[in-house]
Amino acid sequence: MPPVVRRLPAYEPPVGVPGGVPGAVAGAVPRPRPRPVWVPVPEPPSPALDAARLVWVVLEVLDGRRPSRVLREVAVPGLAARLGGQVRARTTRMVRAPRVCHPSRFVGEICVTVRRERRMLAVAARVEYRGRRWWFTAFSVLE
Repeated sequence: MPPVVRRLPAYEPPVGVPGGVPGAVAGAVPRPRPRPVWVPVPEPPSPALDAARLVWVVLEVLDGRRPSRVLREVAVPGLAARLGGQVRARTTRMVRAPRVCHPSRFVGEICVTVRRERRMLAVAARVEYRGRRWWFTAFSVLE
């Protein structure tokens, strides 16, 4: 929450009091007023990201359970073409829910552990919010 800075009411020290301030000792140096502290306004939260659904769609395409044209709806064109060439019949299951890190408001980095044919693998992906949707800009199954 940003700081609240209020203007003080006009103040004129009373006349005839030593030092100009009631209760002050004659000859004492008046203290300066504290300056307001600037606090940055926090960034609004990132748009909603359903990382599990997005990753699962790509994994189903890579396993051959969905058509590769689905990649055009969730990935940038260059990545969709590269992933479309990696389609093979296999079975992949997510072991844990994806972890998402937001380096900035419109960027998300996703990591998830998957099981593919008795092997545990890691999936790392990067998504960016463009035109009211999250798009994969990088997707890698680390074998």
